[in-house]
Order: sequence, then C-alpha cells, then structure tokens
Amino acid sequence: MLRYLYIFFLLVSVGGFSQEHATDDTKTLMRRDFSVGLHFNTNGWGFGADYGFQKNYKYKNIVGFVVSNIRHEKEYKIFGALSNSKGYYFGKLNSLVAFRPYYGGKLVMFKGVRENGIEISAKWSLGPSVGLVKPVYLRIDKFNLPPQDEKYDPDVHNTNNITSRSSWFKGLDEASFRVGAFGKFGVDFNFSGARNGISGGEVGVILDYFPGRAIEIMHNNANSNLHTALYLQFNLGQKLY
Repeated sequence: MLRYLYIFFLLVSVGGFSQEHATDDTKTLMRRDFSVGLHFNTNGWGFGADYGFQKNYKYKNIVGFVVSNIRHEKEYKIFGALSNSKGYYFGKLNSLVAFRPYYGGKLVMFKGVRENGIEISAKWSLGPSVGLVKPVYLRIDKFNLPPQDEKYDPDVHNTNNITSRSSWFKGLDEASFRVGAFGKFGVDFNFSGARNGISGGEVGVILDYFPGRAIEIMHNNANSNLHTALYLQFNLGQKLY
C-alpha cells in the first residue's frame, strides 16, 4: 500500500509543477493559515492542528501538533457476559497515546485559483513524540461482591472473571512517559471554494519511534519500537493575510 501512496505523490507532484500561473495568482498572497482537524489512522485516532506562514510563493513553513492513540495490530474487542458490559481488549496491558509537536513545510503543487478549484499541497512534519503509557484497568467479577476495578494481570484475569473495561482514566496516576521521534508525510487537499477558506483533508503516512525497550502494549505478542500507520485527517480552517 505504501508503494501505491508513493506513486500517487509522484503523479500529483508532476501535475502540480506543470501548471501555469493563472491570472488570479497576481492577487495578494494569503501569507498565513490555520487549520484544525480530526485525525484517523490505521493504529488509532485523535486530532491535530497546524499554523502555516509564508516563505515564498509556493512554500510555507508550518508548526503544529497531532495527538492520537497508538493501538497494537493484534488488539480486538470482546464483551463480557453481562448485557451492560463495555467492550474491552483482551490481553492489552497498556494504552499508548502520542503527543507530537512538530515543525514542517507545505509545498503547493496545484493552486486552486479558480472558483471551486482544488488546491493540492505536499506536507512534511518532524518532531518529538511523547508517549503516555498507562496501565489498563478492567472490571473484575468478585464472588458475592460487585465487580472491582483492577489492573489487568494476565496470570490472574481471564474471560471468565472480566466483566468489562474500567474508565480510561483509571490508572492515570500510574502512567509514565516515553520520549521518541516522529515523522509525518502526506498530501493535503483543500476543496474550499472561498479564497480564504480551508475545507478538505490530508492523507499520508505517519511514523513514531521510541528508543530503548519496546513499549509493551499487548501481552504475549511482539511489541515494536517503531509504529507506522497510514492516516487520513479532515481539516477546517482559514487563510489569513
């Protein structure tokens, strides 16, 4: 799939640089822009925001952040026997949420100068990835007692005594941080018909690397220092003078 994404980037860039400037290009440049968006990727979901400021006619520097959870590829949700059971991920030891401030750039490859034209840009971002690692708590059935919140222990807990998941915030006081690095590379599509509007999406690949021992997300499964995912982000924002 990454091969097809690379081919897509190449075709878009060839098409973008081959465009001639339309008469509307002589208008005053929108030198800044700001956007926020919902972020979905093959390992989780979250949100992001960035701020761009003009470097030259086709290139902007950008700063921003992306926050999303990182799931293990072997996670699958199951439900307890109770009718009101909240689904839980059997075998999941820790939740991982990545906070990613970044610096990057955005290169306009096809400028949507006409009404309803689509503006297409290539984007890159690099920065630290700060991982919040939080132990998973589950609701455990106790003989003649209401279910209790307990940290998941694969040697003690199983599908016979797990009733549902606990609140995500349970165990937050036991969380730890891991600092790594991340990169995000994609193509941005702005479909807004307004000259100062941003309404569209971004598609690409995102990579997180945490040095040292691998973060243990799933019990009895291979856990990696490198997390790679394809992402899609829906953006809304505005261009500014």
